[in-house]
Amino acid sequence: MLLGFVAFGLMTILFSEAMAQTRVGGVRADAENTWSQSSTPSGRIAAGNLKVVPALTLEEVYDDNIYLASGINNTSEKIESDWIFHAMPGLLLDYTLQGRGYVRLGYQGDYAYYKDFDDNDWKDHIGFFDFDYRAPGGLLFAVKNVYVDATDPYGSDNLYNLGVQTERWYDDLNTKLGYDFGNQFKAFFYYDYYKQDYDEDEDFTQDWTVNQFGAGFEMRIAPKTWGFLRYHYGYRDYYTHPEGSGVTDRNDADFDFHRVSSGLTWDSGAKFAGELLFGYEWRNHDNEFDSLGNRYDDRDTWVAATRLDYFATSATTLSLYLIRAVRDTGSNTFQYYTDTGIKVGLAHQFWSKFTLTAEAGYSFYDYNFPVNPVKEADNYLGSLGISYKFCNWLTGGVAYAYLEQDSNYPEDDYTDNRFTVSLRAVY
Repeated sequence: MLLGFVAFGLMTILFSEAMAQTRVGGVRADAENTWSQSSTPSGRIAAGNLKVVPALTLEEVYDDNIYLASGINNTSEKIESDWIFHAMPGLLLDYTLQGRGYVRLGYQGDYAYYKDFDDNDWKDHIGFFDFDYRAPGGLLFAVKNVYVDATDPYGSDNLYNLGVQTERWYDDLNTKLGYDFGNQFKAFFYYDYYKQDYDEDEDFTQDWTVNQFGAGFEMRIAPKTWGFLRYHYGYRDYYTHPEGSGVTDRNDADFDFHRVSSGLTWDSGAKFAGELLFGYEWRNHDNEFDSLGNRYDDRDTWVAATRLDYFATSATTLSLYLIRAVRDTGSNTFQYYTDTGIKVGLAHQFWSKFTLTAEAGYSFYDYNFPVNPVKEADNYLGSLGISYKFCNWLTGGVAYAYLEQDSNYPEDDYTDNRFTVSLRAVY
């Protein structure tokens, strides 16, 4: 995702070195990235097939625009800088099922403390569960669940309250049931459930659930490469309608959708990891008008959700991220925007103990409203970091990140520079 706010080093235990330097898109992105790595760290605490992996990251960050203020002549938006200390404990329990899969259970926390503006102190908690099983007869089953309790100012996927501390929680559940036909063809059924709930009454427009059902197949097209085709049907329900708000079941932004997607994925050990995915999505709203009488726009568009790692050498990894998605503003409005973005990254190990990481990204937001002029925003991201491995379980690093939003509505503009020094232990 190329959304919103950048913060350094919220290291979930399963992050790679390349991902540990920069966070993009807030805590929900972290929850998703928890599952982005299939490998398991080599825990030193083990009993049979069970590994116990404790972790702790300490960071000191200088941020020159903690509220992501625009800097225009607006007394409610001041550009303020501060030092922020992060303490991030983590714990992973990993149980190997003797060649048939694994069960993983873990926790990642982030406790942030501001030096001058200590009223902004916040904490996030991420709990995750991952079960993957391959039966001897070819049956495949997987369950992944991420629960996030957040108070950070990083905003949601749709940028709601970006730069403002907001209490909320998410629960993302992904399941699949499939069958492997001779390691040449696989068929799957999918069910996914997502829930987002904001604590304060004034944030009710962001409370929603999504139920999503799907089916698909994969076919081997090269020794370690699979092509896939998937279909999903889903429904988003905005479930909070406070009395007196004007928002009801008859005018909220509920919608259903159909999505067809295809692409490539790879076996473990291939030169590529991740997934190349492009598709097309159709959305239809339940209601014709929003609470102010504006007509909802049923729309269809191409979509993308690609994350690729290319292992160029044993010391160098290149990454590519592509995103194309429609972001709805909330339950009370017909406003939405399309988010189209790309990010490239590099991780290079040198002199055996040093790792250089770099990322550059761009995304474009295209809003359906307002229209005079049409609201648009260009977003730019750049980061550079270097880490040093003191020993197998202890790593230190320094990094810099730059984020800019350039909108034709100046009140949305901001730039942000962040510098960090970190120390990370994974035992």
